[in-house]
Amino acid sequence: MRTVQLLAAVLVLGLVAELASGQIVSFGSCPDNPVVVNFDVARYLGLWYETRRYEQVFQQNGECMTPEYSLNEDGSVRVFNSMVVPPSQVRLSELGRAVLAFPDRSPLEAKLNVSFPLTNSDRTNYFVLATDYDTYAVVWSCFNVGPTMRSDSAWILSRTPQMPAASATQVQQYIDLYLNEADLRTTNQDEQFCCTVDPEVTAFPQCE
Repeated sequence: MRTVQLLAAVLVLGLVAELASGQIVSFGSCPDNPVVVNFDVARYLGLWYETRRYEQVFQQNGECMTPEYSLNEDGSVRVFNSMVVPPSQVRLSELGRAVLAFPDRSPLEAKLNVSFPLTNSDRTNYFVLATDYDTYAVVWSCFNVGPTMRSDSAWILSRTPQMPAASATQVQQYIDLYLNEADLRTTNQDEQFCCTVDPEVTAFPQCE
């Protein structure tokens, strides 16, 4: 029995270590945080700049992160994420697809299912906790790890590389309510640092 318990403990610790290298792992189950209702998908589309996040395995050390959303022909949302991993100025990109998790629910909730086929990644939730559509968005994801633990992800998005002070004040209220300030790292969005060598990238200026 002792051997079985020890093996179980090792497996749990190994899983925690693997998850902790990216998402934020903690004890307890995922809370039922409220999301934006009457969600306007059309207004949410377009280019966003990530200003803060919980560090992720798939974003490890990434800077200049920009998610861009547009409609696919089938009505789903095309997700195009790109970032720079220093010291390279070459942008790495990932293409995914998002659909509303509960499209028939009224009022419509800002809960989406996102998948990235090329990296075999299925992020089953993308919850918009707050947005004014024009300047900021607070995005959160959570999944349970067994019966006693959970893994959280979070992203703070802005329509501009540097979030306006008034919007940052609004965002801070949601951080205080639902996120862990200490786990948020700042994403470098300085235009000179984020300059691009790819002529097709328009979110940042070309490097001189």
